Amino acid sequence: MPSQHPAPDTARTDPRRSWRVPDDRRLPALEPLASAVERHEAVTLRETLWDTEERVLAGEGVTLTRAHDGSWSLDRGEGPEPLGPDLDFPDVEQPPRDAVEVFLRGRAVGTVRLRDTTTTLVTLGGKDGRVRAEIADVRVDEGDPDTTTLRSARWWALSDDGRDGATARAAERALDDAATEPPSTSAVAVPPTPVLAPERRGNRAKRPRSGTAAAFVLRVLESLRTDLVAVDPRVRADEHESVHDFRKVVRRLRSVLAAYRGALDRDATEALRAALAQVGRVAGAARDAEVLHGGLFRSAARAPDGFVDAPTLDRIGERAAALRSAAAAELRQVLRSDDWFRALDALDQILLRAPAGPHAQDDAAAFVAKRIDRERARVRRLVDGGSDDLDALHEIRKAARRLRYALQAAGDVADLGKRRLGRLRRVQETLGDALDAAHAANAYRRLSGPAARDGADTFGYGALATAEHAVLERGLRRSRKVLARL
Repeated sequence: MPSQHPAPDTARTDPRRSWRVPDDRRLPALEPLASAVERHEAVTLRETLWDTEERVLAGEGVTLTRAHDGSWSLDRGEGPEPLGPDLDFPDVEQPPRDAVEVFLRGRAVGTVRLRDTTTTLVTLGGKDGRVRAEIADVRVDEGDPDTTTLRSARWWALSDDGRDGATARAAERALDDAATEPPSTSAVAVPPTPVLAPERRGNRAKRPRSGTAAAFVLRVLESLRTDLVAVDPRVRADEHESVHDFRKVVRRLRSVLAAYRGALDRDATEALRAALAQVGRVAGAARDAEVLHGGLFRSAARAPDGFVDAPTLDRIGERAAALRSAAAAELRQVLRSDDWFRALDALDQILLRAPAGPHAQDDAAAFVAKRIDRERARVRRLVDGGSDDLDALHEIRKAARRLRYALQAAGDVADLGKRRLGRLRRVQETLGDALDAAHAANAYRRLSGPAARDGADTFGYGALATAEHAVLERGLRRSRKVLARL
């Protein structure tokens, strides 16, 4: 627990209890409750709330705030989080956008609300001079910068030293009594702080009847939309595994749209699938570069001892890191493009309008069963082709993945063989290991060309490529067994 007077809402520990105070009543008498009571001067923190003219962020339940010292924070409903400058455009004079660009989509932002948070702290100390409890009297005043309208909210918060001592318990009882007693005749009511009015993007269409194919698909898409807007800022910040997670969400979206065609308007869903495919290809290249960079030492461990020296590993590592950085930057650039913003808008329009397809009113369970059967038949046709060609195995892997995602999306709609999800996952992993090895072997061969032109010894490149080719051969043998059981 802090012993000094902290800035409101930043340095203070999480309160043990809080009370909403509807008027300007005073704190109860606290002197009888502690050996020492110190009342600190009020501290006021001025902030500005930023949003678009249409209040897009408010509509998403997100608050972008700038403090008086120029620092930024973002509140997604679970408390403010500090925001640093954007990765590629670190301009401290401009609002950071990467954390909310998935909602802003190129729109301009500006100040839409002024906020003053005034905190008065009272510390209660014991006989030994140690602080046993702190009481914060917090008042928030907000107003529109273009009007004189002012709305307020007020609450009390109690923090203690974690020992649940007598002083803290007595203060809690006193605050509880004071907060629930009827207001005095002199008390002035504190009106609630208003919520920013969100943008209205159009009239929401009537929702499909529960239990129908359209209602089922919309529910799945809404969940995936939540995952998408959560992972998008992570990619922009270049967080670990963010590209992998982003790619999975995009794949799930495309798989659901393809597997459950007909529940919604096909023109709308196919246009969205095509838009997602474009960003998916860039994300795939970025992920391949990550796998190559991250798997270098694993490849070296697979090669015979002494075949790959340290200078070779250093050269390949530097080149792989450069490729990864360039691919990640290209993906971030795509996420700032109008094409990506239009794809996000298209997804939102589908969820808003719920455009009906020819099977919109079909029973959800029957519709799902029919579509799952179709996806199984697709996998079966590809497996029965019997080709060991890498392109053919890649198509089998994609088909198995789409079937798996379709089964997972079905949830509790019907039991359509979800017990076999583990088998489908093994198909994906086995084929994926083989294809990753093929990609790594080809990458080492490609990288050896520039190294040779620079006069470097390329023997180690060949050793790495040969080691990965051996992994590929073993993976192909395992793949045949797994596919035979499928």
